[in-house]
Amino acid sequence: MTDGKAGNDMNAWKQAWWLTRSEMNKDRLQWLWTVIFMIYTGGMGGVMLLGQQQTDFLNPFADAYFLIMVPFQGFLFSRRSFRYIQEDSYTQMLTYYRRLPIPEQTVMWSRLQQSLMAFAYNGIFFYGSLYVVGLHFEGFRWDQYLAFSITWTGYGLLMTGLYIYGEFLHSGKKYLLLSMLFIPFTVVISILIRMTGSHGLQLVIDMSQSWSLLSPIMWIALVVGLAGLWLFSRLTLKKLACRDLS
Repeated sequence: MTDGKAGNDMNAWKQAWWLTRSEMNKDRLQWLWTVIFMIYTGGMGGVMLLGQQQTDFLNPFADAYFLIMVPFQGFLFSRRSFRYIQEDSYTQMLTYYRRLPIPEQTVMWSRLQQSLMAFAYNGIFFYGSLYVVGLHFEGFRWDQYLAFSITWTGYGLLMTGLYIYGEFLHSGKKYLLLSMLFIPFTVVISILIRMTGSHGLQLVIDMSQSWSLLSPIMWIALVVGLAGLWLFSRLTLKKLACRDLS
């Protein structure tokens, strides 16, 4: 029984990898649009970082900026992601896969593969431009820089689980509404953090510089992020089997 289950999981993983490669090759311009966006957002993050060194007023907005922008590293900006409102493209994708038929488990594995690849690809440009514009002036070593990047990536992985939940279980318009509600919620959280006398971005910087790759907050963020991504994916997969895609 165990060998059979392992074989089925391996087969699903291989099918998912075929699906992932197919999705990656459909729109080659997505790699270019994504790089441009990541360099821009990373550079703006560096500007925020420099700004917070000059005035306390920018602190909560710097936190909010990172909390909002970091989860975008889990995406590639393809035609589907741009048209999800007008065409409900994610629902159309799921409908197409169900008709082939491709199992929901394979689709979910593929989405997770794409997310992890996107984080690796986008992280190079986002944190690279952030380093050039902002972290460079903080005197970061490579291991401290890596700790900073992994800490935020852990948070991004957690939020990606939520975004996958929205993509797979809701229409494009409802998904947009839920995503928009996340922005004011994030701003409020950032202001509350600032009211306590601290701010998240500086905390991550300080912990990364002090502890490097042994940073407790880095390991907590990474473990919670991976666990959250897995749990949200399992919950999404369970509900997806019952979703009416008509």
